[in-house]
Amino acid sequence: MKTISIPVMIFAAFTAYPAFAQLPPVQPPSPPTGPVAQGAADETITSKVKNAIAADSTLADMELTVETTDAVVSLNGTARARDQIDRALSLARAVDGVKSVVNVLAVRTS
Repeated sequence: MKTISIPVMIFAAFTAYPAFAQLPPVQPPSPPTGPVAQGAADETITSKVKNAIAADSTLADMELTVETTDAVVSLNGTARARDQIDRALSLARAVDGVKSVVNVLAVRTS
């Protein structure tokens, strides 16, 4: 019996080898794309813009909101002076990933 089982094992090994040798290589999953991924990127951009503006002491008295859609940042609100608006726009444009900035900021009149 031992003489029969050894050739059978050798035959089985040679028969199975081509099946295992032809397996495709394992590829890492691709990063997510589409609306969910863009939404996460937009949230990250919004957070970075808000942090950059909050860190600038010259912009402390600005009242503004930051919204991001498809990497386009919108700044909406009021400022004490035009130079504050220019500074906020400059900080927003400098954030990595920002395609453009929409200015809906105005100087307070009172």
